[in-house]
Amino acid sequence: MNRIRVTCGGGFSCRRSSRRSQERSTYNNPEDDLPADTRLNGIHFMLPTPFKENGEVDIAPFKRLVDCAAETGCTGVVGLGVMGEAHRLADDERTAALDAIVEAADGRITVTVGVSSESHALVTRRTKEAGEHGATAVMVSPGRMAKPNEPVLYRYFEAVQAVTTIPIVVQDHPGESGVFMSAPFIARLNAELPDARYLKLEDPPTPPKITQVLALTGDNMAIFGGLGGSFLFEELRRGGSGTMTGFAYPEVLVALHRLVAAGDIDTARKLFYDWVPYIRYENQPGIGLSIRKYSMVKRGLMDTFTTRPPSPSIDKPTQDELDDILASLPDIPAV
Repeated sequence: MNRIRVTCGGGFSCRRSSRRSQERSTYNNPEDDLPADTRLNGIHFMLPTPFKENGEVDIAPFKRLVDCAAETGCTGVVGLGVMGEAHRLADDERTAALDAIVEAADGRITVTVGVSSESHALVTRRTKEAGEHGATAVMVSPGRMAKPNEPVLYRYFEAVQAVTTIPIVVQDHPGESGVFMSAPFIARLNAELPDARYLKLEDPPTPPKITQVLALTGDNMAIFGGLGGSFLFEELRRGGSGTMTGFAYPEVLVALHRLVAAGDIDTARKLFYDWVPYIRYENQPGIGLSIRKYSMVKRGLMDTFTTRPPSPSIDKPTQDELDDILASLPDIPAV
């Protein structure tokens, strides 16, 4: 099998396959009635928020990050999520980042924006702002609740639907939100809220929950994985539509998605297993964000791997371990 190593536009280092078309796969596509530029499918690169050494937001690298997503075959980017340290950004920083991402995308790929908040007032304000500034879709995770219950949770998502007409990505990430959403509850959101067409599923074990949700929603909801791509191979085989993750080498996931869509399961399995050492190391709680940023700095996508405290930064031995793993990884097969 031919393997190639290339340099993407802008001079940043990139492993990817030779085919750059952003075709949609044969997975669940509940958006056939939507304009093509608002459909979500495939691999979506979760963007970090770049910071300068002094801790200020660094706007310039957003262009490189979005270019990497577009040129490696991702169908979209996601900004202002957990990966983007959105909970540590001031309102003016959020707006500046949002505008930079939308401008860099320039209609080439979709832009999903995280709007999650602790209150109805703030989540609706952020939802409206995202739409007004050109977002393709909004991603909404439940706010933390002292006593989580489905009636209150439903009203939270209902408030978002009341102020938007762009697609809603329901984020099911209890490890971050502290709120568990059952498959029947997710199916209810999909059935009763017209724009709740997508699910970002990060409630492991994710493959069985994909099966449960699809059994209830049929072709009406597309499901994306996350969690650093840790279960993407299995998720795709269960009917997942792709993933939304900040994995630092999105071209690996693009190739995996295309291979599974083409029915080449053996090659897809080998590709995934080849990269498991990096996936495992990158997806560590606490330091995972710093690891991803470090890898992106090595690729020329960012200038520093600074995170905002209390997010920890990785030490020199961790950097050396990561370099050792990266040096052992294969190139991506041409797909």
